[in-house]
Formats: sequence, C-alpha cells, structure tokens
Amino acid sequence: MTPFDMLFPVSGGPVPLDHGYVLFSSLGARVPELHGRTDLGVFTLRGERAEGAALHLGRGTLRLRCSPELVPLLLPLTSAPLNVAGREVVLGSPVVRALEPSSSLNARVVTFKHALDAASFLRGGSRSLQELECEARPVLGRRRVVCIQGRRVVGYALELQGLSKEDSLRVQTRGMGGRRHMGCGLFLPPRPAVRGVVPLRGGLATAA
Repeated sequence: MTPFDMLFPVSGGPVPLDHGYVLFSSLGARVPELHGRTDLGVFTLRGERAEGAALHLGRGTLRLRCSPELVPLLLPLTSAPLNVAGREVVLGSPVVRALEPSSSLNARVVTFKHALDAASFLRGGSRSLQELECEARPVLGRRRVVCIQGRRVVGYALELQGLSKEDSLRVQTRGMGGRRHMGCGLFLPPRPAVRGVVPLRGGLATAA
C-alpha cells in the first residue's frame, strides 16, 4: 500500500544536531516492533534553530514515513516521553500527509556502502536509480558525516532533478541507500505546499 508521512509536533530537548541513531534507538525502546521494519523511514527532527552542536526544537516536528499498517504501532507514541541523548522529547498528536510528486526531490543526507568520496557516491547513486528503475539527474550537495553506533559514516546531501511523477513517488516511497531508520536516504520536495489540517477520530489527523 502507498506510504504517507506522519508528522508529530515535538517539544523538549535540545538534542544533538547529529541525532538520527539516538532518535531511532529511543523510538525502538518505546515500540520494539519498529526494529527490522522496511516500511518505515525516520527523518531527523526539525527544530527552531541550531546552536553549536545542539538543535533547539521549539515548535519542532518529527516526520515518519510509513505504511498504513504501522499506524496502530505509531499512534501510542503521542505524549510518550522519549529519551534522546539524555534529553526528554515529547510527541504531540500527529497529522498525516500524502506523498506528492515533484520533478525535484532533496535528501539531507544519503549513504551508500563504501562511498567515501564524491566519485564513489555518484556511482552508488547511479546504481540505486537503476535498481529503482528511475531516471533523474543527480546533483551532489554538501558532504556530511553521521555517527552510528560510534562509527563515523560518510554521506552527501543529494538533489534529484527531472523526475517523472511516477519516479518521484517511487523514490519517496523506497528511498536511496541505507540507514533510513536514522534519517538517511529520505527525500522531500524542495518546498512542500502548506496544507490545512482536518482532525480525524482516534487522535489522528490528515492534511486537507
């Protein structure tokens, strides 16, 4: 079934700027069934401002890309405190947003095995697009290093241009590279449209 995004308002923190691994560890501690799920992508937290190595959340957001089957597992996260690198983060009631096709998509960071420089990364990106059966023009962005279980993993920001509607949705659905539970390989349109929110029963809401 077609996945969608669940957006939880967050409060608390601050948290480290590089928090993908510790965030998923905290989510997995609350909902152990999330481990091993291939139908889940966890974006890094969106906050109010960065200060040094810390992200101040303010009226922040946690975006989870998931299949409909995961909703019953994820809804209990509402109001459940998460311990993210020793700081308490609390999630509010989520809203749901459908994936929208866009000819251009951006990922904050993508990682491929053994891709330590720009040339090997672009080769990995080309292979990934072939596996997805998608045509796009990759534009390499900033080199980033993320820490996962004490290891430093090299990745790059990536923009994909010239996507068809079908390919855009396929990339958003399946992502690229690994570590999608930890904020890597997840794509969004460059400027998502702002939509109204319509409440639903059971603490869930959907974008109008």
